Amino acid sequence: MATLNMTPAEIELMQKSANVLQGRGPVVATKMYDHFFSTHPELVVYFSASFMGKKAEEDGKSETTLMAKVMAHILFQFCIHIDDLDKFKEDCKRVSAKHVSRGIKPEFYPYLGDALILALKEVIGSEATEESLIAWRKAYDHIASIFVETEKELTAEVRNQPGGWEGFRKFKVVSKEEETVANSMTTDSDDELDENEVKTVFTLEPVDGNKTLPVHKFGQYVCIRYKMKDAITHTNYTLQSITDNKLVISIKHLDAAPTSKYMLENWTIGFEVETSPPVG
Repeated sequence: MATLNMTPAEIELMQKSANVLQGRGPVVATKMYDHFFSTHPELVVYFSASFMGKKAEEDGKSETTLMAKVMAHILFQFCIHIDDLDKFKEDCKRVSAKHVSRGIKPEFYPYLGDALILALKEVIGSEATEESLIAWRKAYDHIASIFVETEKELTAEVRNQPGGWEGFRKFKVVSKEEETVANSMTTDSDDELDENEVKTVFTLEPVDGNKTLPVHKFGQYVCIRYKMKDAITHTNYTLQSITDNKLVISIKHLDAAPTSKYMLENWTIGFEVETSPPVG
């Protein structure tokens, strides 16, 4: 991990910033993404639409996104652990895996750094002194370098494993089957009820002739990219299994996400998609 190039005074400024983020972090992060996407609209496709939908906060004045809340948590953790970044490693690994699955590139990070500084100025106002903004930029550039290095290592790991690859690879739907699973639940009166959960299981096969895929590990997911109406969408889905060198995923019929509804209605045998290597 690269050495943190910040003075003790700058580190103290960052740690004090945690108090500011604790109350306004999601708003700062939402404004950051607003600036980021308005300046670079071509990068919207790399992010999940379901994470980008804005919802009103409890104060009734501001709106934030789920993605912004996740980022606010990361920024807060980075502020309080800036002098002991080993405590930040697990957050970094988890987010980096998602970035690798979506094809996030190193050159995107400076754009987000610019947007962060604009958001801090807009939300924090007079508290965003020149000294604090310099400290924030140094801190952001450092965290960006950690993510870039972690993602470089993970990309090589998934590419070089048997059956692995880098980026997106074309697959096609070779099987689409509906399944009903009985789930038991206990009510407040301790009565047990059986509810049937209906899902559709999709089996995906590579179209490039290379049938070898990596060995499946529990908890892995893939990012699936395809054209939905007039737009390209990226969505992460948990792998149910890798069976006979085919990817198996399932979509619950109660899933309200637009991408899931589209898959259930439009994915037929032969439908082609692009898929990241399994990560997680």
